Amino acid sequence: MTAGEQSRSEKTLLGVVFDYVDSFARTFMSLMPLGKGIKNAIRYSGDGLISWDYSREVAVATLELQKDPPVVLSGDMVDQYQVMLRDSMKHIENYSGLAAVGMPEYVEVFTQQDWIGANIESFRFLFDTVSEKYIQFLEEVEVRGGVTKQERAHRMATRVLTIQVGIIMGYLARNVLGQFDLSLPDPERGSRLYLVETNLHRVQQKLGLHPRDFRQWITLHEVTHCYEFHCNDWLKEYVSSLMQDYLSTIDWSSLAKPGFLSNLRSSEVHEDDALRIGGLISIISTPEQRRILAQVQAVMSVLEGYSNHVMDTVGKELLPSYASMKERFERRREMKSGVEKLLQRLIGIDLKLQQYKLGQSFVDRVVEKENIEFLNRVWEGPGKMPTMEEVLEPELWVKRMKEKN
Repeated sequence: MTAGEQSRSEKTLLGVVFDYVDSFARTFMSLMPLGKGIKNAIRYSGDGLISWDYSREVAVATLELQKDPPVVLSGDMVDQYQVMLRDSMKHIENYSGLAAVGMPEYVEVFTQQDWIGANIESFRFLFDTVSEKYIQFLEEVEVRGGVTKQERAHRMATRVLTIQVGIIMGYLARNVLGQFDLSLPDPERGSRLYLVETNLHRVQQKLGLHPRDFRQWITLHEVTHCYEFHCNDWLKEYVSSLMQDYLSTIDWSSLAKPGFLSNLRSSEVHEDDALRIGGLISIISTPEQRRILAQVQAVMSVLEGYSNHVMDTVGKELLPSYASMKERFERRREMKSGVEKLLQRLIGIDLKLQQYKLGQSFVDRVVEKENIEFLNRVWEGPGKMPTMEEVLEPELWVKRMKEKN
């Protein structure tokens, strides 16, 4: 083996990521304003791990590459969403039997740029734990020569993460249709409900969907999320703690060791970890992280599956164009290009789609075997939530719940 081949084989995971982003940045450097945003991020020399101002700049520039025509948000349109909110609440309560207090009082109708602005703090909140661990890692790096390894690693990581987070936010801002925001960074503010009209309008036009039926259908899904959390005081803290536990287990020192990727390939990673827990994420996780991720995946599958079940069950009765809308919307998910599917896998959107699919299968089968009242036992506390194994085999969860009686 030559020296060059040995060097390549011992490249760390961080090194691979850095090379990828450097190549990506060079490709897009000539594109304005994205090139300007990336150039600014590369020049950033602040103390923080991520420059959130530059991430926002990259996110907005990423949106501009898509050239979506502007959508005028009229007062009448905003008023119609409030009517849909009230209709959704009435039908969800009638079907599910859930009753909630402290629900969002209105729907915030967003542009794509509004979504970026509203989610910057949430991204910052999630990255705080990662940043603290990374700074601890840098403090342990050996100092060599006039410029320390610590300084070089910090500069590179800051540039990479600032650009990556900006591009991810820009991509999500163009694809999110609606969102129930738990306001984790600011619990006193209370939860919020967003619908991104720019994206709803584009999808509705592209698929030829009935304008009001489509928006009511999506509103049903997001309002069901509101009920899930506002009916259960324990759920918000439980989900937040799971996410923080997962992020806090990231071991930067292991990622930076030479030969990490080759060691990982030969490590004990079972095939069903990737299939059942989270695809690419589970492949680059430690056993402890995979255990936590399995819990996260199970809870999120129930949340998404329950919302999809209510959205479809109520929508089937409420919306005249439901059948054709459902068919076209499902077909849309299969029409993504290979490049976009790869991007979705890398940033976790395929994990979200898996949660919809597995979660709705679990919910539908429990309701069919028992009823919605029996299913509602999932909201009684963390111990009543299914494991990932039970999500895949709902009969196991049903049996466990009956044994608890």
